[in-house]
Amino acid sequence: MTVKKLVAAIALITFAPLSLAAIVASDNFDYATGEVAGQNGGSGWAGAWSANTGVTQVVTPGTSLGGSNALQVTGNNNNAAYRQLSSAFSGDKLFVDFYIQLDAGVLAANDFLGLWLDTASTGDHTNRPNMGIKADGSGTNDVFVRTNGTGGVFAANSNIGTTNDITYHIVGLLSRTAPGNYTSFSMWLDPMFADLSTPDAIMLGNTGLSQISYVGFRSVNLDSGDVLLIDGLQLSTTWSEALRISANRDTNNVPEPGTAALIGLGLLGLGLSKRRKA
Repeated sequence: MTVKKLVAAIALITFAPLSLAAIVASDNFDYATGEVAGQNGGSGWAGAWSANTGVTQVVTPGTSLGGSNALQVTGNNNNAAYRQLSSAFSGDKLFVDFYIQLDAGVLAANDFLGLWLDTASTGDHTNRPNMGIKADGSGTNDVFVRTNGTGGVFAANSNIGTTNDITYHIVGLLSRTAPGNYTSFSMWLDPMFADLSTPDAIMLGNTGLSQISYVGFRSVNLDSGDVLLIDGLQLSTTWSEALRISANRDTNNVPEPGTAALIGLGLLGLGLSKRRKA
């Protein structure tokens, strides 16, 4: 193989994985403090946030979740805040992730704040994919995922409902293996790059959805004094994007395939330079 062909081959390996990476929609809630309803930042959305103004606000957290401001939820509503995607997502795999923090209060049994995915903005979204907090009261299994229904599968030892001001990263993967409805929802709590094959919880079942048009948050059974914060909402198509590798976050120091190929291409270029000088 000629050097020119070798360079072309490495370039193909390098940039193909990167070209597949895509953020479908995202919002860091970096708005002025006040109502989230009507705010229209981020990317990948058809319009502004709709929200119940009695239970949601944009606030500046005492302990940052990573950005400057965050979405605060202090009450209960099936559609506490929701937003429509700029176009319906119909791919076979969709990662959705966000950061969450219990800012004040202690969560009791069945206190609930979940992210839902749907094709409509109305209803309670219980028979649709959900993930987030569904406190069990005993303080051991508070983070759940479900494809439908009112139950779910919980991450072991996910006690996040008793300690304030700690930020957690919840990542979900909605998927299907054949044309039709999505049938699997996997979830990770604070994952590292090497954890893709070992989700903390996974639920199988028909979601009733073959595409996603809306994403929102539902809160139930929160008591007076319970304050939850959400930041860094993102929908994407790759594990690397879900873990924010492109944003230079910690990834166990394991380069993604595209990064490794870039390194190889750089080394090849260095070798060619030395050969020319020899």
